[in-house]
Amino acid sequence: MQQTKAIILIYGGIVGTGSLENTTVTNCYYLEGTCTGAVNLKDINETAESRTEAQMKDIDVPEGTASFVDELNSGNEEGEQVWAKDEDNSNNGYPILKEN
Repeated sequence: MQQTKAIILIYGGIVGTGSLENTTVTNCYYLEGTCTGAVNLKDINETAESRTEAQMKDIDVPEGTASFVDELNSGNEEGEQVWAKDEDNSNNGYPILKEN
């Protein structure tokens, strides 16, 4: 007798393995327009959501609004700054990981 395995397809803007019940996602962003949603075809506020190219590149950030780099660094231990602005355009203006 041949056994069959169930295949579950879940589409979104993030990739990983695990069960939905035992997985926590935070500070996850994807480029708007590249997929329908982050998890199961929808966004989840403050967990997994889209950002425009201008937002990701911190173009014309309104006063009093956190920059995208600040969003990426939020929640890091002891205010650790892991992400930085792409000042020399080495990543086409998108944030880069800071050097140690």
